[in-house]
Amino acid sequence: MNECQKTQQYITDAVDNRLSEVDRNFFEEHIEKCPSCRNDFELDALTKDFVKTKITRHTTPDSVAMRIKQEIEKQVASEQRTTSIFTRYPLARAAMIAMVVFGAAFIIYLLNSPDLQNTVQAANMMDQSIENYDLFLAGTIQPQQFGQSVDELREYFRERVDFPVVLKPVKECEWVGGVLSDYNGLSLAHLVYKMPTGIVYVYQANWKEVRKGNKISLSNGAITSLSQTGWYVNGSHDKYSVVMWLYNNETVCTAVSSMEKSELKEMFSTETQKY
Repeated sequence: MNECQKTQQYITDAVDNRLSEVDRNFFEEHIEKCPSCRNDFELDALTKDFVKTKITRHTTPDSVAMRIKQEIEKQVASEQRTTSIFTRYPLARAAMIAMVVFGAAFIIYLLNSPDLQNTVQAANMMDQSIENYDLFLAGTIQPQQFGQSVDELREYFRERVDFPVVLKPVKECEWVGGVLSDYNGLSLAHLVYKMPTGIVYVYQANWKEVRKGNKISLSNGAITSLSQTGWYVNGSHDKYSVVMWLYNNETVCTAVSSMEKSELKEMFSTETQKY
């Protein structure tokens, strides 16, 4: 068993603070030098925090539980009948194999189709966010509209984009700037918060368009995490903190900063405002 495999077995206990001192030291040393394992740990911790704070436990009604049990029993019986048919009727088995082969060929065709290749080649929102953050720091991108508070951006973004722009009042913010851009026909919103400690950049896009992946895309892991928990933390970048969240199942936001990931998440985890 290599170090990554051993670390993966420790993630749940690490999130729950159940590791011994020796195992904890090994775990912390490994995730410091392994971005992949660190990202898995942070995602598990974030998911548990979300479930703990956002999800309410409800008792399943007896009638619903009974229907679920009946459906499971039907499925098991159906699978048993299918096995029996394949045993008694070789032609049925051959037909099923032919269907599987055809399906595999169709999938290979789809993977090589121009439309899907365009999807794979779509700009990655995470990468764009980090690149844009560097451009803001360098002064290459300047805010088109800014003020002392998010309220002053209300009219700027109104009716300019096809998704609700999330405007989060932030304590100790010196000013906030807004940029509207177009990427391959998609309207995008950009916010820049000038803090005493530096710049916090937030890139926002239409969640429906990002999930399509035709022009702007995300990794499958990011989409799954956002869909299930509403949050995704990128633990692989060694220079910046990157946190993503989903607002109202309409807007996906990516925040980039040099501050700690926990601080960045906390900054945007409270109630937000949209215009």
